[in-house]
Formats: sequence, C-alpha cells, structure tokens
Amino acid sequence: MKLVKKEYVKYLEWAFKLAYLLLGLVTFNAFLYDSPVQPLLVKGCLILGTLALLGRAIYWKDYVKTPYLVVLVLFCVSFGISILVNWKYGAGIADMKWMIWTGFLFFLLYMCDTKREKSSYKKEFHFLSHVLLLYSAGAAVVSLYLMQTLYHAKWFTSGNELMLAGFHWGRLWGVYTDPNYGGVLSTLAVLLCLYYCIAKKSWKKIPYVLILAVNYVYILFADSRTAELALALAIIFWLIFAGVTGKWAKKTFALRFLMVVCAAVVFIGGGSHVKTGYSEKIEAEIKIMDAQKQQNTQKQNTQAQNTQKTQKTERAADLEKDVTNGRIALWKSGLEIWQTSPLVGTGYNSFLPYVREKLPNTYAVHNSQGEYVSLHNEYLNIMVYQGLLGIGIFLAFGILAVCRWGKNILKTEDADQSYIGILSACVLVVAVAMGFLMEGLYTNSPAAFVLWTFLGYLMQYMQSAK
Repeated sequence: MKLVKKEYVKYLEWAFKLAYLLLGLVTFNAFLYDSPVQPLLVKGCLILGTLALLGRAIYWKDYVKTPYLVVLVLFCVSFGISILVNWKYGAGIADMKWMIWTGFLFFLLYMCDTKREKSSYKKEFHFLSHVLLLYSAGAAVVSLYLMQTLYHAKWFTSGNELMLAGFHWGRLWGVYTDPNYGGVLSTLAVLLCLYYCIAKKSWKKIPYVLILAVNYVYILFADSRTAELALALAIIFWLIFAGVTGKWAKKTFALRFLMVVCAAVVFIGGGSHVKTGYSEKIEAEIKIMDAQKQQNTQKQNTQAQNTQKTQKTERAADLEKDVTNGRIALWKSGLEIWQTSPLVGTGYNSFLPYVREKLPNTYAVHNSQGEYVSLHNEYLNIMVYQGLLGIGIFLAFGILAVCRWGKNILKTEDADQSYIGILSACVLVVAVAMGFLMEGLYTNSPAAFVLWTFLGYLMQYMQSAK
C-alpha cells in the first residue's frame, strides 16, 4: 500500500504550478519585483516543489514514461559540467540554485503522469490559463492607465537594479519590468482569448473579447516587435493547423485563411499608425511635463521649448540607426565568447567574470549601455553558457518533441483539436520569443511556465493517444 494517495500528489502538483505561475508574474512586475511577495513565493515554490517531487517518486513508474526525460537529464548534466569547469569564478553556488529551478521546469512542469486522464490535464490547463488571463487583463488596464496619466518612474531596487514603470522612450513599460516580456505575456493572453471565444457561446464570449482587446492595445504601445512577430506566426500556424486537422471544411479554408490574413494586415498596419502618432504625443507631453517640473524646482525655463509634438520618439530614432537595436553586435560578441570555450561554455552566473577575464573588450561587457548578462537570444545563451554540449542536447530534445508532435497530430480527437491547437500555438510563441529574449530557461517567467507546462500537456496527450 502506498504511503501517500496519488490524489494528494496531484493536489501538490496543482499547488506548485499555481505558485510558480504567480512567481513568474510577480518577478516581471516592476512594483512587486522588490517586495516581500517574491521571496515568499520562492519559498512556497521550493517547499511545494520538493513535496511534489517526493510524491512523484512514490509513483515514479507513472511519470518516468514521459517522452524524452533522459534527454532533459543529460541537459542538467551538461549544466553541472559547465558549473564545475567554471567554479573558479565564484558563481558555482548561484548556478547550483538555477540548476534546481531548471529541474523544477523539467521534472515538475514538463513531466506528467502518463496514466492520468487527458481530461484531467485539460481541466488543469483551463484553471491555470484563466489565472494568466485575469492577471494579464489587470496588468494591461493598469499599464494603459499609467500611459494615459503620463506616469514614468525610475528607481533602484535594494539590489541596485534599475526599475522602470509607465511610459519611457516612446514605449509602454506599464507595470512590467520590460515591455518585451509584457508583450509576450499579452500575446499568450490574446491567443488564449481566441481559444475561449471559439469554445464559448453567445454572451460568454464577451469577457474574453474584452481581455483580448486590452492585451492587444498593450502589445501595440509596448512596441515589442518580438511580441508582434510571435503573434503573427502563431495565428498563421493555428490557421494552418485548423485546415490540416479538418477543423474547417477544405472548401472554405483558403477563403477564411485569406480573410484573416487581410484583416490582420489592416488591423496591425492601422494600429501601428495610431500607435506611432499617439506615442509621439505622449512622449512630447512627458518631456514638457518634466521641463515644467524642472522649472519649478530649479527656476529654469530653458528646457520647456525643447520638445515639439512632431518630433520622433527616441525609440524610433534608435531603430533608424540600427534596425536590430544592437542585437547583431551582441550576437557577434556572443559568438566571440563561445569560441573561447566551445564545448562546455562559460556557465550562467559565471558568464560576466569569465568574459571580463577572457575578452574584456568584447561588446557584451564593453559598450555604452552597460554589461549584458543575456545575449538576447536564448539559443545563443545556451550555446555560450553550456557550450556545444548543452545546445546540442537542447536542440535534440526540441527536434524529438516536434517529430512526436507531427507523428501523432492527426490522431487528435475532434473534441480536442482546438485544445491541441492552442497548446501548440502558445509553445510556438515562447519558442519565437526565445530567439530575441532570455526566455524559457535561466529565468522564472510566465512564458517559461507556459513553455514547459503546455509542452508537457502536449507530450502527455501524444503519449496517451499512442
């Protein structure tokens, strides 16, 4: 007889996933980042995660069949090798902590009970996705309010990290620590709203339409090209998925696809025009307001005439000089760094001390912006932090997961086609975001939660379908 009922293990899993999602949301909230809430959620995740892992150990036979767990174990081994090789840089303990969080991603979020009913995980998905939707709606509304009131604050945390909130440089940070991460979260919310609009009937669609609207407006004013690209690719993918799996009749699929693409072009193009004009107006009003404040405090009146409403935002001016906004230079620097330790990498937290010693003049640590811990591309991050060993294992896992998905996708039950479609689209959003941000690994973010949890649901479904 088992010491712990399996039902209790399921409750622990639910509690951990909820706590981890909340931790990700708080971590990327500028007003909560340095509050007592985050440490409390960290402790909660560690306790719940440890208990859930112990519970799973009792029923290990039901979890060990999760597809490609061995590959993820090898990735952790690669992480450990990089830590040991770079231990002399004094970041080994910090990296060991991140190995624990990586283990939570793999063995608590991704790993699923292969004997559990698919409907049970679908119910879990509905609960967690609504938590994400409610937060995204509140965050978007508050962010838009901050923009409307010309709020733009800067401060340093207790750890001497710069925080921005409100509207800066022609972009809407809002409540988020970074508009790109906020944009990715809003993109996920838009897709989830589309899913529920398809699933719900009549007036029940209204709340999802409203949540979709405020999140889309946030994406526009956040001016996150990463979020816009991810949203466009995810919607195109979902349309193709619907056509291939037979969700729409073949006779009308081409027409519907063309209509949606045309509507998206008009919507995004028109929205972009409105965003540019309104952002320039907000930026001008903020500069005038700041100049007036400076007049009152310093009795100077020279800055009040510096701003014209027709001027371009600083963001637009930067992009005119370099459309990649410095990413190409950073990626080239990443390749330079990787070449100094191609097999096992620099380690994660030991990255900066390693680079200062080996390549003090490379762009990542020698530029006008400051030192970069992330290379703004997670795939490149993995290659630099863990070398060819790490990126090779990670890409192998991705290829195996995609192959299993492709092999089993036509076995999807009719009632679950939209469910599998939204899971796949959300995973695609995070995969695209990883090409431009530190996302999915080495960070406790909402998108990292979505990637590994939703991918786990997909693999569990494919396993049970097989």
